[in-house]
Amino acid sequence: MMNYPDKIYGLINIDEPLIEELFNSETLQRLKKVNQYGASFYRFSHLTTSRFEHCVGVYYLLKKFGASCEEQAAGLLHDVPHTVFSHVIDFVFSGNENSSFHEQFHEYFLHDSDAVKILNKYHIDWHRIYQMHHYKLLEQEMPDLCMDRLDYLFRDMFTDKFLKLKDIQKVLNNILIIEKKIVFQDKKVAKFVAQKYQEGNDKLWGHPLQATLYRLFAEALKIALFDNIITFRDLFSTDEVVYQKLIQSKHKNILHRLKQIKNLKIKENKVKYDYHIKPKIRYLDPYVEQKRKVSRLSVLDPIFHKENQDYLASKQEGFYVKII
Repeated sequence: MMNYPDKIYGLINIDEPLIEELFNSETLQRLKKVNQYGASFYRFSHLTTSRFEHCVGVYYLLKKFGASCEEQAAGLLHDVPHTVFSHVIDFVFSGNENSSFHEQFHEYFLHDSDAVKILNKYHIDWHRIYQMHHYKLLEQEMPDLCMDRLDYLFRDMFTDKFLKLKDIQKVLNNILIIEKKIVFQDKKVAKFVAQKYQEGNDKLWGHPLQATLYRLFAEALKIALFDNIITFRDLFSTDEVVYQKLIQSKHKNILHRLKQIKNLKIKENKVKYDYHIKPKIRYLDPYVEQKRKVSRLSVLDPIFHKENQDYLASKQEGFYVKII
């Protein structure tokens, strides 16, 4: 048995040989050197959470709520194709993070990896492991809650002090799993989670400052790729490896953007702006059980439904950002 200390869930016991071997694989260990917050880490040094921590957190939640060992393994490996600087690469190739660029390379990254050898050893089809539609607790489309979404909500909001451990425990104690859905027993807890998720979108994931940080970093990476300072393969290495290549290049346009990131300040200005950015809009409409019937929160709470619709409408335009 392995014990892993997690800042959110405490001591996690790992007692499945498959999970223990995947945990120690080079494929998963690489994620210790890929920051969850991408470009934001270079502006806010306290944002140190790694993709590895998140993957272990997702695994823990899947195990806690009764997912199969195969789905637990899928949760542990769900972010292994993540590129350096996480979602910054989405901005490199599509101009925003709606494309989830890394998901296109799950097969490419796993092929011939030590993780595949481990999966084969335990007779698990590695082609199935990256097809997320098989795993209903692990991944769901917006606005459903899933274990991936739940863990990064907890982890990111706790890291930035918008959520307390006692709040997280209260949420976990209120969850039921019904027909592969995350369902809350209490409407108030469901609404708390939905509102916290919206707060996370406003203050963290969809904040104009973070979006601008990602845009600037993406520009530096585009230049580096175009000028052969880094290669496409480098994108699947680690943050520090690529960051050092950027620094050592002494390319003035790259260094200028990296310097901007370190002290970036912005304001919104629709007339004189440097960037018009439309971040991914994240929102939830959780399920709630009442009188043995499962319904969406928006059905049970018309005020919440109206607030959600107004929120989505308000985010469609995006941000017009001026760098100060």
